[in-house]
Amino acid sequence: MKKQREEIVRFLVWMRNGSAFCISWFLILWLFYNATHGITWISTESLGKLVVLTVGGVFLFSALFTRIFIKKWSFLSRLSCFMVVISLWECAAFYWLGFFVRTGTWLEWLVFVGFILVLYLVCILIYQQYSRRKGVLYTEALEKYKEKRRMEHGK
Repeated sequence: MKKQREEIVRFLVWMRNGSAFCISWFLILWLFYNATHGITWISTESLGKLVVLTVGGVFLFSALFTRIFIKKWSFLSRLSCFMVVISLWECAAFYWLGFFVRTGTWLEWLVFVGFILVLYLVCILIYQQYSRRKGVLYTEALEKYKEKRRMEHGK
């Protein structure tokens, strides 16, 4: 029960922090885009869509990477599922916001999917490097512990 409570708290903290960070970041990007293109206003409807889509994306992340809904998946399973779900979410979001206004050509979709796959592979490489370093640290700590135990028992 305590673990479940910790996961709920983690989920809520991630929702709060992620939503605040992402909404702020997207708003800054949007303001920069508007400033560079001479656009002087942002509609209330567009801001509402930004908030809904951002909170939805943060929810997907938080739901998949905490252990509230899915208890026993590995990190790579969670990452793979997240990449598929967030890609679909992004496509829907781009259509809703009006960035995508037609179905797109095969080449455009291929570029989009390629971009997502490159980001996915970068995430996996980062994870492998992180895991390798943690594995080395764990092995070193285990060897030190074994040596200490041998010394204590006179072997």
